[in-house]
Amino acid sequence: MPTPTTYASTKQFIGIAPEATQGTGVAMTATQLLTTFTPSDKPTFLKDQSWRGSMGTDAFAQLLGVGTADISLGGPVYGDTMGFWLRNILGDVAVTGTPTGSGATTLSASAAVGATTISTAATIPAATVVQIGSGATAEVFTTGTPTGSGPYTIPLSTPTGGLAFAHASAQAVTPLQSTSPFTYAWSLLNAGGGQPVSHTLTHSLGTSGVSGARQYPGFCLSQCNFTFNAESELFAWTGQGTSWPSVAAGSAPTANPTTILPAASWRTKVGIGGPASGGTLVSTVMDGEIDITRELTPYFTATGNRTPYIIQRGGLSVAGKLNFGAVGDESVLLYMLNNTQPQVQVVCDNGLAGSAQIVVQLDMQSAVFTQADPDTSKAAVGYQAAFGANFNTTNAGGSGGMSPIKVSVTCAAVPGTF
Repeated sequence: MPTPTTYASTKQFIGIAPEATQGTGVAMTATQLLTTFTPSDKPTFLKDQSWRGSMGTDAFAQLLGVGTADISLGGPVYGDTMGFWLRNILGDVAVTGTPTGSGATTLSASAAVGATTISTAATIPAATVVQIGSGATAEVFTTGTPTGSGPYTIPLSTPTGGLAFAHASAQAVTPLQSTSPFTYAWSLLNAGGGQPVSHTLTHSLGTSGVSGARQYPGFCLSQCNFTFNAESELFAWTGQGTSWPSVAAGSAPTANPTTILPAASWRTKVGIGGPASGGTLVSTVMDGEIDITRELTPYFTATGNRTPYIIQRGGLSVAGKLNFGAVGDESVLLYMLNNTQPQVQVVCDNGLAGSAQIVVQLDMQSAVFTQADPDTSKAAVGYQAAFGANFNTTNAGGSGGMSPIKVSVTCAAVPGTF
């Protein structure tokens, strides 16, 4: 009897890449290190129940209808790949870096969204990493070969696609250290149709045709939940989402996992009423979660295709839970009873430096506490609290409007990766 062909589950891996057009699959550009990936294709079947002179009440035939796929996934937070998921569910990002300390100049003319060159007062050598603007509209590019004799035309080589934000004349253009981490500040996208980029997920598990992998195009997150437990867990995340029906990948993917490690939850700090430092650092939070939820609706139209016309993103909301242990007062109860609505900040720093540094910071400028129950099940009194984040302008990004959260990630990922 020949040896049967089998595939080891432990060899599976997940790849990801941003799409230019939602639902048009692309080859993976990065490996996502996950501990959970549960895809489920969801085809519909249309029953032919026309009478045929037989004692039948069910289907005489079933035709294939439209379809999607649902995916649950998650694992430890890896700072240099978390940006893919944050771009997918939030969409708006500002990018900043560490200045070199020399070569700074300014824009000599305004620059429009989508522009692939800028005009500067001083020249900038090719292959220089520069930050254009500051604050919510800051963005980072690597330059091409300059032209002109002043003002100078500076090509924006990478990332491709041109400027994400408009920039006024005289805004700063600052050379950055390419070996230092960049900080990505993700907020809710409010410009245009408010639709973030979708991603193709690739699942290599051995069983699918010559490639051994299936792709899930058009993937959109409906949940992105951060969790921490100082006593026993890594800083982690879970998610859920919907995609086009899966298809066999055209070629075999290759895993290329990051060498950056996740962070232990005990490195997490929580601030209430201010930052997670100084007088607003709270020293009694044992564990918690921050849940980002996004409405999704697949639309199917009469176009001869059984795949969605679009998976439309709708409204976004943010809620959280914090468990306090060994408390010295009832501050958390008073947040609720007095409707204080303080700022809540959660920061997880891996404690390293340079290109190895990872910092994930979740900022909710205004949080309404809706639960604050005493917990006397342990040796010391604590509280189990829940809150919802309010929309506000402080957490908004360069696309304007309001956002209930801003998630900043400091890592060495090159701008344009996500």
